[in-house]
Amino acid sequence: MVSRKMENKTTIKKIYLFIVFLFLSFSFCSCSEDESNIIEETPPTTEQTIEKFVITETKEGKINTILEAESAVIDEDNKIVHLMLPKVKFYQEGKFMSILISETGEVNLENNNIKALGKCTLDTANNEHMQTRDVFYDASTKMISSDNDIKITRKSETIYGKGFKSDIDLNKITIKKQRVLID
Repeated sequence: MVSRKMENKTTIKKIYLFIVFLFLSFSFCSCSEDESNIIEETPPTTEQTIEKFVITETKEGKINTILEAESAVIDEDNKIVHLMLPKVKFYQEGKFMSILISETGEVNLENNNIKALGKCTLDTANNEHMQTRDVFYDASTKMISSDNDIKITRKSETIYGKGFKSDIDLNKITIKKQRVLID
């Protein structure tokens, strides 16, 4: 009689464990299905955000440009990097020439052209200072340009104009509608 009661208790425990196992199995299966639905519903993203973004371009071991930004969002579909507070340092044969600073900017990943957007300043190694808005840098010609108002401050003169095109150190510069104030 005692052994029959033991068999019944053992059988009841086995049935109980089997039911618990089935319940847990179904709950895990339902969880994994929900998670896969959530993953499938999330659209794929082609953007990456990078804090303290830095790119250095070199040629034959010498620095051409160093681009720094507080943050960058890389849009792989459109091949563009959107920049916050970018600084572009320009070099010629490894020698520092100038630095361009703006509020925001964009880099075209196909041709390395840069758009400096908003208020822009350019300071050269020769202590020249330029202020304007929305500067475009053409990487193939190494020229900068803008169609906006411009102010260039040099040692003994201040040049105003509307639009310009120049090399990166303001030596070969064309200014539209210029006006010069000489000290």
